[in-house]
Amino acid sequence: MSIQMRNSARARSKDGALQPRERPAVRARGAGGPLLVCYDGSDDAKYAIETASTLFPGGRTLVVSVWQRLAGRDTIAWAGEPAGMVNSVELDTAAADHGNRLADEGARIAHGAGLDAEPLAVEASGPIWKTIVEAAAAQDASAIVIGSRGLTGLRAVLLGSVSSAVVHHAGRPTLVIHRPDDLSAEHSEP
Repeated sequence: MSIQMRNSARARSKDGALQPRERPAVRARGAGGPLLVCYDGSDDAKYAIETASTLFPGGRTLVVSVWQRLAGRDTIAWAGEPAGMVNSVELDTAAADHGNRLADEGARIAHGAGLDAEPLAVEASGPIWKTIVEAAAAQDASAIVIGSRGLTGLRAVLLGSVSSAVVHHAGRPTLVIHRPDDLSAEHSEP
């Protein structure tokens, strides 16, 4: 089998040298926009921020933390109280406050690692992955950085993978950072 490469017609200079092709100016979606780094307070998310700072030093960064309303969920039973005795407004306020604290904490970590970071707490209106994808679109993010918990087997099937869903639905560059196992002791909390 023979493979032949053919050059399309290109302009030549007076001395016969091929001129470089003119390429149309193509702007990638989000090009020039901020880096969107996901943060949930986990060691994997901290490692993702630290790694992003080495790959995108000094870049404008939004540290996003996604929170969900607790009121109206069937999980109220975990509180040990009948549903009527639980103040749903207080639960939702606490969830929003926690999301804001996480976003602030992530932004502080990012600042410490050398990124020009701002916190962004976002309420999930559906699956967390979808909220991340929507936040990236709304902010015209140049890329998304997300840590991976490395779930495998049945746990991955049952719990799903936020990072995998973001990769498949983002429509923009997405970097999934896996924390090496040997860093577990180094990044773990007491």
